[in-house]
Amino acid sequence: MAGAIALLALLGACSKPAVEESIPALTLTGLDGTRTSLQAFRGRLLVLNVWATWCPPCRREMPSLERLSKNVDGSRIVVAGISVDSDANAVLEFLRQNGVTFRNFRDTPGNIANALGVQVYPETLLIAPDGKIAHRIMGERDWSSPAMLRVLEDAFRGRRSEPDYSQTGAK
Repeated sequence: MAGAIALLALLGACSKPAVEESIPALTLTGLDGTRTSLQAFRGRLLVLNVWATWCPPCRREMPSLERLSKNVDGSRIVVAGISVDSDANAVLEFLRQNGVTFRNFRDTPGNIANALGVQVYPETLLIAPDGKIAHRIMGERDWSSPAMLRVLEDAFRGRRSEPDYSQTGAK
């Protein structure tokens, strides 16, 4: 049994897009039902956070992502979320109660999270302007820390240096 589980884990890891690989052609569904292709974000750094309302670290991270979305140049950097919650009303209520205004999408069946290879929540993908994954950041972060802002700037400029997570507000 343990061998089968290990094999499944290896197969799952093989299918997820790795850093430096192009993001798959995916269409995101907004909370209002509108559809947006990931290609629409080309030319800007996309900070794509996969989260859930039932995930305590996700909930704690949201204010930091909101501050980031308000403080970056939207022509260069876009913050977006993908909720894996099955209840759209719970997502909308959470966002409203917490003053989260950056763009959020739904992934009810988990197809997008699976296609992206997300294994923990929250997980944030930094997708460079060229459409390649610059970083996979697992866990809660302080998105306003100077170290994290440097990581974002580097990713925007196409530098895919490894961030020093001890300096980025890892929780």
